[in-house]
Amino acid sequence: MLLRGPSYPNVLHHHLLLSRLHLATATATGPASDAPDLWIAKAIATAFLLSPSTASSGLAPFLPALSPSVAFAAVRRLPTAESALGLFQVTRSAFGVAHSATAYRFLVARLFRSGLHEAALKVFDQMASDGHSPDGPCLEFFANSFAEAGQLDAALKLLARASEFNCRVRCYTFNKFMNLLVGRNRAQDAIFLFREQLASQFFTPDTCSFNIIIKGLCRLGDTDGAFEFFKEMRDFGCTPDTVTHNILVDGLCQTQQVDRGHEMLRRIQSDGLCVPNVVTYTSVISGYCKMGKMEEALEVFNEMIELGIRPSRVTYNVLIDGFGKAGDMPSAVSMYERMMVCGCPPDVVTFTSLIDGYSRSEKLDDALRLWNEMGQRGIRPNAYTFAIVISSLCKKNRISEASHFLKELSERRDIVPHAFIYNFVIDVLCKVGNLDEANILLLEMEEKRCSPDKFTFTSLIIGHCMKGRMVEAIGLFHKMVATGCAPDSVTVSSLVSCLLKAGLPNEVNRIMLIASGRDLGLDISSSKESPSSLGQSPDITVAM
Repeated sequence: MLLRGPSYPNVLHHHLLLSRLHLATATATGPASDAPDLWIAKAIATAFLLSPSTASSGLAPFLPALSPSVAFAAVRRLPTAESALGLFQVTRSAFGVAHSATAYRFLVARLFRSGLHEAALKVFDQMASDGHSPDGPCLEFFANSFAEAGQLDAALKLLARASEFNCRVRCYTFNKFMNLLVGRNRAQDAIFLFREQLASQFFTPDTCSFNIIIKGLCRLGDTDGAFEFFKEMRDFGCTPDTVTHNILVDGLCQTQQVDRGHEMLRRIQSDGLCVPNVVTYTSVISGYCKMGKMEEALEVFNEMIELGIRPSRVTYNVLIDGFGKAGDMPSAVSMYERMMVCGCPPDVVTFTSLIDGYSRSEKLDDALRLWNEMGQRGIRPNAYTFAIVISSLCKKNRISEASHFLKELSERRDIVPHAFIYNFVIDVLCKVGNLDEANILLLEMEEKRCSPDKFTFTSLIIGHCMKGRMVEAIGLFHKMVATGCAPDSVTVSSLVSCLLKAGLPNEVNRIMLIASGRDLGLDISSSKESPSSLGQSPDITVAM
């Protein structure tokens, strides 16, 4: 009966291994015992893999003095990180093996690669408690492993322990993590890390370190704080470079201190400490364009040309967009033609800015002509290009054409659909009473996992109310609340007003009860708001 038991082969194999292991340990003596040591490691690994619990108790009598090298060899032979960890801990606790720093690093690295980050951190702590303090490269590896797994905070905690282990982490590594924080809109955390490291003796910042912190402060709009760090750079032996000045100039322009940014540009030019480049000039040009000061923008552009600095595509796009928003399409087209003559090919931003300019100037046919030209050049429109054309067509009540463009957009797999684009068409369909098509678009949005927003629901609710379809309007309101889209005072007051006119006071009470729980601050009698933002064209953000 024993022979038929399902565990019999494993048990038999396991006892056979233990017997051979006993023989191997009896004969493995002296410096020439490498081959027996390897066999012992294989046997331990196999026995542990077959039955971890039995191996733990069964190996103890045969291996009173298991060497760290044999234990490490056995751990390395196991096929999974979990089994390697199990044998490592057994040999450490049951057999008293003092594992080497190499064994610890191997295991921690393997656990990281397998995604077992918490287990890796525990082994790391054991490593430190066993007297194997990590050096700089080791700590950097562990921190980078956490960061690559998306656990940035855990990585930062490890780096913060550098002084505890009396090891120096490279400036490059700290710069990398500070840059990650700034890129994830955590500039304050980057600044805290930087100040914390400045207070230690294990960190020597470089120019790149300061540039990252200055960039973070500028993104927060704290240009004064950025300039304080700028002044401190030389105290640490760091010389500001072109990148430093570019960040500061751009930071000033982004916070509408364009004149101050322009003044700094001139000072850089006159001092000769570093050479301003196309990025420096484009920042100032962009700042003036955003303020609608096109004469000043063109003056800086011409100054750049005179100095022999060649404009980039971004420079041209900034000016084209600025002229378009200012309603000066002749200048926008002239800049576009100049761009072409200079051998700088236009991109989707160029055409989107021109289309937006024509749309603002109510020259929709010219905008559509450019749309066709864009297609002829093999340039695919982006979400903003579609939004501008669709919204412009809706304003002109050219609903069928707008629907055609919306259909083309919905067939594009490379563009994530946005609710605000659907809203243009849904709103105009509701206003002309074509509720069936509006409802179909709502279903299409949901099929494409494009969540309707409060403007979508408000347009539909008001549209159904105006047509006397109160049951559908109430259903849309409840659907809006159920999907987590909070109705505002416009939505509620419009629905309540229509319900009162329809003689449905009980429904009004229910709607008001829901609304009161959301603290909308309603004043039904005086509210005359409408979702006017539905018809506005979104501004095109030119990439810098």
